[in-house]
Amino acid sequence: SETDTINFGFRVEHTALTLFNDSPQVYFDFVRDFGFSSNAYILTAGWSRDTRNDILYPTTGRVQSALAEVGLPFGDLAYYKFNYLNQSFWPVYGDLVLMLRADLGYGQGISGKPLPFFKGFFAGGVSSVRGYESGSLGPRDVFGNALGGTRKIVGNAEVFYPLFKGEKGGDKAVRASVFFDVGQIKGDGGTSEASEFRYSTGLGLAWSSPIGPLKFSYAIPIKTQPGDRLQRFQFQIGTVF
Repeated sequence: SETDTINFGFRVEHTALTLFNDSPQVYFDFVRDFGFSSNAYILTAGWSRDTRNDILYPTTGRVQSALAEVGLPFGDLAYYKFNYLNQSFWPVYGDLVLMLRADLGYGQGISGKPLPFFKGFFAGGVSSVRGYESGSLGPRDVFGNALGGTRKIVGNAEVFYPLFKGEKGGDKAVRASVFFDVGQIKGDGGTSEASEFRYSTGLGLAWSSPIGPLKFSYAIPIKTQPGDRLQRFQFQIGTVF
């Protein structure tokens, strides 16, 4: 329909791995059990609904998407994973717009096989929890390498204000923002603890430039833990979130 999309898919996925001396031990464990190459037969199903009044600069509406992916048991890899995204916009006062976003994920192995490490969830970075290096949240090995996880919880609250009111969708449209981010990546077993969540707050700037959407942010991480990989200033090309 005009606002809803449903899709189904099937693909055969061949994965070839190359490891290095400093690769995480879990990578070597995976190769020991499944080899350096594997084949997966994957079913996917997705749904999305978009009621925003504008794709680049929405002031009202919501975009939601849900995706399920299953690696069928007769392949080398057998697993399932789900992801749900909800992003909503409301006018607050004048030109101020509030955006709330939730990004949730869950996955597990099936038939006695683990969720492959390259199918795990990662968080941290300019489109996730700002102030932390991209993909750095969650479990780590003894060398501090992020391992990803089977569960993802990310939440964002952001208030936008247009600094330059150009033509709708014009290249010079610029928005400033203040934000608060929270997120967690969890491995197998156990329940989510408050201490495992990471938080940040800061300022953002988004510009639809002639070379594509540009996004800048300066974040202050809150309640950090030893070993956290911080990155206060971040920059990204090609995203509107």
